Amino acid sequence: MENYLTTKQLQDLFKVDRITVYRMLQDGRLKGVKIGNQWRFPQTEVERFLSGEPVHSESDETATFPIQCVQAIQDLFSSVSKISGLLVNNQGEAVTDVSQPGRFCQLIQSSETGKNACLESWKQLASQTGEKPKKLTCHAGLNYLSSKISNQNGMQGVFMAGEFYWDQPDHEESDLRYRRLTEIHNLKLEELIEESRNIPVLTKEQQTHLSQQPAAAARAILSIMNERDGFLARMQKIANLTQNL
Repeated sequence: MENYLTTKQLQDLFKVDRITVYRMLQDGRLKGVKIGNQWRFPQTEVERFLSGEPVHSESDETATFPIQCVQAIQDLFSSVSKISGLLVNNQGEAVTDVSQPGRFCQLIQSSETGKNACLESWKQLASQTGEKPKKLTCHAGLNYLSSKISNQNGMQGVFMAGEFYWDQPDHEESDLRYRRLTEIHNLKLEELIEESRNIPVLTKEQQTHLSQQPAAAARAILSIMNERDGFLARMQKIANLTQNL
């Protein structure tokens, strides 16, 4: 059974104060679990830290984005808009889990080739995102709206809202596309056509309303990032002061 150390034990082991331990937890250098109101740290994680090994489960995106808060914002966006949401980094790699994914896209991603096609499509969509929200089209013919997330260090990622048709699609073109998708990704045509009936087609009112929402979600995410960075900066100042006492 895994042994867990307390914050006090880590203070004694590392010869640092409590604030420094929390700062290491916040910036991802340490991993811990919260039991009630107290943090506990797996002994294997502490040994990893002492050995200088990197935290393999943490990514650069985790350091850039406070994932839990961002996921909550994204989930709320999708709950209100009834549109799928996703945050990708500068390389177009998914940072969050897709909120309210549609069955059509889930069916395509059920195959390995389909999943890879979606990942590649996200990269292309991210590269096409400009300063203003823009309507984009994925490899499967579905539309997305995207908005950049930028701070003083430049572009950090892209918030995408999608899996809809901006306008009523041409049935003949759609049928040809569905056939091509089923052939490429080894799917059943009847199932894909059935799930395509659930893809929302936006009304003019919905288009107007949704056009503003990705940018609003991007601003909310950026605000959370700035708050987190400010908090870490304040923690660093406090830690420096306490270490000099």
